[in-house]
Amino acid sequence: MSKSRNLLLILIVLSPLFFLPSCKITAPTGIATDTWYISDAKSIAVRFDPDGRGEYVALNRAVATPEDLRHRQSRNRSTLRLSGRPNLQGNMSVYHDRFYLTSDNERIEFRQYYTRAFPQGPFRYSDEIFSHTEMVEEQYGSAPGFYSSKTIEKRENKSYNQVLFDVAEGITTNILRRDVPLHLDIYQPRGDYQKNRPLLVLLHAGAFIAGDKRDELVSKLAEDYAKRGFVVASVNYRLGYIFLPGRYSNLERAIYSAMQDVRAALRYLSHHHERLGIDPDLVFLGGHSAGGILSLKTTFMEEPEVWPSVRGSVLRMQSDLGCLDCTTNDLHGPFSIKGVINMWGAIDDINIIKRHNQVPILSIHGNADLVVPYGYDLPFTNVSPRASAFFSRRLHGSASILSHTRSLGIDHTLYTFEGLGHEPHFDEEHELIPENYTIIHDLILDFANDLIIPPIDNFKGPAAITQFDPAVEYHFETSNYNAYYFQCEDCIIVNETGNFARVVWLSGKDQYELRVSGVGPNGQVISDTLNINLRR
Repeated sequence: MSKSRNLLLILIVLSPLFFLPSCKITAPTGIATDTWYISDAKSIAVRFDPDGRGEYVALNRAVATPEDLRHRQSRNRSTLRLSGRPNLQGNMSVYHDRFYLTSDNERIEFRQYYTRAFPQGPFRYSDEIFSHTEMVEEQYGSAPGFYSSKTIEKRENKSYNQVLFDVAEGITTNILRRDVPLHLDIYQPRGDYQKNRPLLVLLHAGAFIAGDKRDELVSKLAEDYAKRGFVVASVNYRLGYIFLPGRYSNLERAIYSAMQDVRAALRYLSHHHERLGIDPDLVFLGGHSAGGILSLKTTFMEEPEVWPSVRGSVLRMQSDLGCLDCTTNDLHGPFSIKGVINMWGAIDDINIIKRHNQVPILSIHGNADLVVPYGYDLPFTNVSPRASAFFSRRLHGSASILSHTRSLGIDHTLYTFEGLGHEPHFDEEHELIPENYTIIHDLILDFANDLIIPPIDNFKGPAAITQFDPAVEYHFETSNYNAYYFQCEDCIIVNETGNFARVVWLSGKDQYELRVSGVGPNGQVISDTLNINLRR
């Protein structure tokens, strides 16, 4: 009987425990494990393990040490036991990517921590991102002239005299200089929907008497750059002039007419920039040989500097060719040349490049060039220096231009093909030299990308921190890009808004890395890494 009373007494004492709500360590329902959740109000971040344990960090210091965390669940009431800090309690509710602890006094929000997807390569303009391109031919204008295209398919099979004969034939067929239709080829990636793309305009070679917009070098460069996201235009311009000893004015007028055509092509492309998806303020103009001469002239010659021969002469039966923008078409599309690419070209008057013409130049030239001088000399000395003096004047080649531009503080890069002559991308059989073509291709690509993609040199934030510093702030001071991205390991990016980020580094390392990236209005992407050192 005594044993029965004792058992009954034990049951009476223990019975309330069976009716008390259970309180055990468990993972919160509906919350992702191994993922940080941030409470801006409490300035902490918490992370749960599947068993309900976890860790938390304070977000008010540059370097945070994770501390123990336990989650206890009692019916709908949760308790976050934070080692070294007051517990947080309340009814837990989960909504999408955040959860709340609601008590009589407050409602604490915890948002799931994530960063925007960091840009990953390959990147537009620097990498080949398209497999296919498309090319269309369009007429951009017409103007009085002899002709606008004369292909020489195998130059090594034609003597210089034969070339001159072909030119004379082209002139005599249109001796009255009737209007010549002028065309350009537009290359762009197939299926590309990016707007405001940079425009690369390429001009063929041919001494202003021959050549065509589909010559081998121009066509190959255009295809390759279109696969990287550029829009490329290859332009035909008026060709031909009458060879008379001492009449250099005939060549001047031919070059000037070609300049008018190139400017008309640029106006045409700018006028149609929305249809073509190009940025008229991001134009690169380049060419080889005569195309290099034309690129330099078009970029740097201003109206007051045109040759007197352009104005015509009654005695020479030469008409006034008009102003630089007064022919070929009547469009008024504005454009801005961002950089000029001179491939083994030259200019006759170096003083047209002035200090205020701060347009970067890339020059590529062989220092054994006898057709267009590398330094300062007559052209076509490979044929006859004496004959060349009758038809031309001394020209400033790439090396001479470099000395001049350096004195003016103009950004000018010269790559020299040592010991090579004119057209260093071809061998003696006029076959493409792959290695030299790759050098030319990469030089132009790097030159353009350096100007398209502004550097992240205005990125601000401490590169050295201590564990006692407040949470670190990093930001971009410029607005060259439409969107900015931050990425790091062993860290929590507490806030990321526009060009600003506040970062807390997790203890345990002496050096950290913060990756930053920007995506610009033309689709260009730049990425850089900032090394962060912990001072003890």
